Amino acid sequence: MKYIFLNLWTQQQQNQVFCLESVYLLPELLVLQIKGNLQLCLCLSPKNSFPFFTAKLMDLSQAKAIWSRLKNYNLNKIRIADNDRILCLDLQHKDIYGDTNLLSLAVELMPPKPNVILLDDKEKIIDALHKYSYADNPQRQILPNLPYQAPKTSFVQSSSEEPIQLPEGCSSVNDHFYQTYLHTQNTPSESDIYQKNISYLQKEKKRLNKKLQAQKQDLVVAAQADYWLACAEAMKPLLHSIKPGQTSLKTTNYLDSQLAEIEISLLPDKNPRENLQIYLKKYHKAKNGLEIIKANLAKTETEIEQIEILQQRIMQGEQLDLSLNSQQSVKQLLSTSNATARLLNLRLGDEYQIVIGRKAKENDFITTQLAKAHDYWFHSRIYHGAHVLLRCFKKQTPTPDLIELCCNLAAGYSKAKNSANVPVDYTQIRFVRKPRKSAPGFVTYTNHHSVYATPIDLRKARDILCEKQN
Repeated sequence: MKYIFLNLWTQQQQNQVFCLESVYLLPELLVLQIKGNLQLCLCLSPKNSFPFFTAKLMDLSQAKAIWSRLKNYNLNKIRIADNDRILCLDLQHKDIYGDTNLLSLAVELMPPKPNVILLDDKEKIIDALHKYSYADNPQRQILPNLPYQAPKTSFVQSSSEEPIQLPEGCSSVNDHFYQTYLHTQNTPSESDIYQKNISYLQKEKKRLNKKLQAQKQDLVVAAQADYWLACAEAMKPLLHSIKPGQTSLKTTNYLDSQLAEIEISLLPDKNPRENLQIYLKKYHKAKNGLEIIKANLAKTETEIEQIEILQQRIMQGEQLDLSLNSQQSVKQLLSTSNATARLLNLRLGDEYQIVIGRKAKENDFITTQLAKAHDYWFHSRIYHGAHVLLRCFKKQTPTPDLIELCCNLAAGYSKAKNSANVPVDYTQIRFVRKPRKSAPGFVTYTNHHSVYATPIDLRKARDILCEKQN
């Protein structure tokens, strides 16, 4: 975010005092909860960082509470540094003895790694979101109990008075920051998801190719089992004649039908018996591991082929939800994407997708693996039926019409599909739980709404949506 916008935002927040209740940390977002249903949000994205106040409170169900010591501190003043996009939030609190305690937050909003640092009244570091030493950053270190040093940057404040033009529809800089967060920070673009998926798969393929080369080298070593045994058998009668520091030994290969000469390499820092044990160990490892290495080699080659299949499908424009993380194997990634493609589903632009499970295992997969915390879940009450999932790719709240459509689908794919006014429950997936060792498709849920729905199938749902679009 431009310095000029941050500077104006800071000026507009003067002469206001806020009392903090708590501090929460979300991915790329720090939320200061203020008494009176207000939040000061610090967006800490590497692409664009900025602050904003909002009365439309953020969902903190997945947030981590931090810095509890700031409870009941007053936020008295917000300042901006002259040399770069660094905000200082001055905090003050009177304890039960009447003593005044002063703290501050240094909010560094510069890319590529924005940071928030908690300081005492002497500007000594108490804590920080990102800590690092000189080993990580030769310019400075951010560690507890060290004096705070502002980052050295090449930023130069413009001497000309640049006119500030807010985007259409924004009444203030704070409103501009809030709208920017909603439209760009809270929802990754399709190109971002595409690049993330491709980058991950390329990294995974590189790792597997490296693994493949190591396995091929192991195969070469394992294929020499007869040679290692020949070396060991040739050494046994001559152990007493091998001198300390000797690097090689020429003798007869007793396993060769022609009794040809064999030259054996020796490690000079090992004694004769240790050298013999090395060759015996290589022999047993090669003999026992040859088939295992071949199987592992074939498995790695298959995984590389699967990675290439996923890459090709993504590059052809197919939108795959890989749910990428370092704990997933390639086989799991491919299995997840294939399973999703086989499900009964209806895509609604780039915002929503309705997915329907027709079997117990599909219900299990939809609810426990495919769904995200912000998605909506539907199921007929009393009657057995499908789990219907409304995937909200942009984490937005669906319209009442869309909620009604999903309820009707849940009724249509239940045992009561030939009835009218079928009772259906719906809730967000974060309120759905699968009990341990329960049968496939069995779940419990809370915080739900109950409605009476009219059963429809997916074809009817498509017709309804087409009529609304026309």
